[in-house]
This record gives sequence, structure tokens and C-alpha cells, in this order.
Amino acid sequence: MKKRIFKILSIIIGLVIILTIYINSESYIKNQDWKFAEGTHIGDWLGKNNFEIKDGIIYSNSGKAKIVFSLGLKLIIEDIETQQKGFYVNKS
Repeated sequence: MKKRIFKILSIIIGLVIILTIYINSESYIKNQDWKFAEGTHIGDWLGKNNFEIKDGIIYSNSGKAKIVFSLGLKLIIEDIETQQKGFYVNKS
């Protein structure tokens, strides 16, 4: 019984890790539409065609910022110069 529970937990933990890696990938972030929520911002709307991502830095017409983390529904960025955080909401 303990081996079965361990196997199930191992599979669940593995899936969570894979999902976390995927939603933090550049391809996932780039293929979403992000709307500004609060904090520092690099544009009110980050659509699929109006921003670029290169080496963990997101570039838009209004500036650039470091990608901190994506929760799938939220994107957390950090201004490179001021280190202020900003939040975007996924609208895709």
C-alpha cells in the first residue's frame, strides 16, 4: 500500500514540476495576452505580437523588464533599473 501511494505521489509531483517549467517557458509566455494589473509596467497590454522575449528579458515598445515568474494566470516582472515588481494578468 505504501509503495502505491509513493508511486502516485511521485507521478503527481512530476506532473506539477513539468507544468511549472512549461508555464515559465518563453514560448508559453509569448503565446499569451497579458493585461497590466499593478506595479511597474512596460505597457498596458502585452499581446502576442507586440513584445519579444530574449534570455529572460521581456522587451516591449514601452520598455524592458526581467521575467521573475509566471503562475499561468499571472506574470510577475521586475524593472531592471529600479527592481520594482509589476504584475500582469493572463487574458488568453
